[in-house]
Amino acid sequence: MKTILTITLTVLLFSFSFGQTITELHENRDFQEVIKFEKKANKLTPEELFMIGFAFFQLENDDKAIEFYDKAIAKGLDNGSVYFYKGLSYCYQGKYDEAMTEIELALDKEPSNQEFMNQKGLIYKNQGQEDKALEVFEEAIKLPNTYGEPYFWIAHIVHGKLDFEKALSLYYRAADSIPESNSYYLTTLQSIGQLEYTFTHDYTKSAKAYSQVIILNPTDYEYYPKLIKAYNAAKEYAKADSIFNLMKTAYYNKVLSEDDMEYKNAAVDESEWNGQKITVHKYFEDPKESIDLSYKVYLLNKVGDKVERIFMVEKTIQFSEDSPKHLLCEKDKTTGDHITYPYGWTTDDITLEELKKAVILVLDGKLTKGASTSFNGK
Repeated sequence: MKTILTITLTVLLFSFSFGQTITELHENRDFQEVIKFEKKANKLTPEELFMIGFAFFQLENDDKAIEFYDKAIAKGLDNGSVYFYKGLSYCYQGKYDEAMTEIELALDKEPSNQEFMNQKGLIYKNQGQEDKALEVFEEAIKLPNTYGEPYFWIAHIVHGKLDFEKALSLYYRAADSIPESNSYYLTTLQSIGQLEYTFTHDYTKSAKAYSQVIILNPTDYEYYPKLIKAYNAAKEYAKADSIFNLMKTAYYNKVLSEDDMEYKNAAVDESEWNGQKITVHKYFEDPKESIDLSYKVYLLNKVGDKVERIFMVEKTIQFSEDSPKHLLCEKDKTTGDHITYPYGWTTDDITLEELKKAVILVLDGKLTKGASTSFNGK
């Protein structure tokens, strides 16, 4: 009985899908069902052939997409969209000369279409002709702004030329010009956050950009540490902690990236000491047992491509209220030895400023292992 019911249900679903028109299936983005009409190609209208081509395109079968776009054209379809999407399929195949031919045909049909002009610029960019691409993107923004994306590419190319001041200004213009529905709106905000953090050092503006990214895409945890670092650099520690706590919740819900779940911490701060970068990582799990970690601090070499020293904050056995509960330690990169410094915290409240102060005391040679056990900090 179960087998008969399953077969009956399958037949009914199959009949239902073919009871729908190609247009209805296309509008519902049911592309797997649309391509089932392939065998009826001879009986279909030019528009329906185009929809089958588009369905194959969405299913990443560009050869079949081009085949059906050609069928649609041969049967009389002669608008900008069919040439545009045919050009896109050629682009994804890396056939840029063929792609350019189709995009030019699309622009002949719709010369004021900003999306078509944007794609022409991308063909040049994908071939490494960035100056030519820039000319086309500049031409695209003179058209009615129905797409917005060329504003991003102009900023992106200028950014690649290391003109950071101009690029930042162009990214802000792009943010005002690109609709939020376009994926490059988020990329634009991310670029603003990066340049405000690394170039202008306006950490408040950096945080504003990154917070907008997270509001629009709250489950992409890649940008949470960037916002945390921006808030900490702006000395807005409470805001930084609130974002870290969101990551902590996500960690316990097991929805962070594979690396974050494995390493169990997130970068929360960046600073410099004598031209070398210091990064602070905070652990999601509260330390419970002796030698459990709450922080790791990395000192990079002057080039910034290797870790030179690693400091940790470890939980220790607390003998009294006045004795340390957490200690500053170091793992010797050469010998692997474990070093304990006479600097600790009597409570779980370890502030970022106090931690960085302790590490710099060691780096400056003002705090050495084996010194008298006077525990500073909390």
